[in-house]
Amino acid sequence: MAIEGLSIRCYLDHHVPERFAVDLRLRGFDAQIAREVGNERASDETHLRWATEHGRVVLTSDFDDYPNLAEGWFFEGRDHAGIILLEQPRWTSYGTLLRRLLRLLDTLTSEEMVNRVEWLDHRWSDQDESDRPGSG
Repeated sequence: MAIEGLSIRCYLDHHVPERFAVDLRLRGFDAQIAREVGNERASDETHLRWATEHGRVVLTSDFDDYPNLAEGWFFEGRDHAGIILLEQPRWTSYGTLLRRLLRLLDTLTSEEMVNRVEWLDHRWSDQDESDRPGSG
């Protein structure tokens, strides 16, 4: 459940299906899509900078670049609002990813996400959750 002032505000880069923003908004969360602010062709650096300037956590499935980008910012002494890495729905069902994301958003505050990189893996699952096809 979104709590104003505490809840994580998400920024979905171009790697994440826009469907996530729709489902997050339906549940009361603030979710911004890169395309909506003219960033659909922006670099990863630009996405992270824009999100941070606007107090938003980047939601991405770009496992190759964002962890390295966060590490670079750390060594430069720069803060970012946080990064959440999620698998593509073809690897894990959309429903499973959405449940994990909602659990993370219900557990962590925006303050706790500062300079944090979270993988949306099984640690954010319900105990009974399964990633078998058809479970999401």
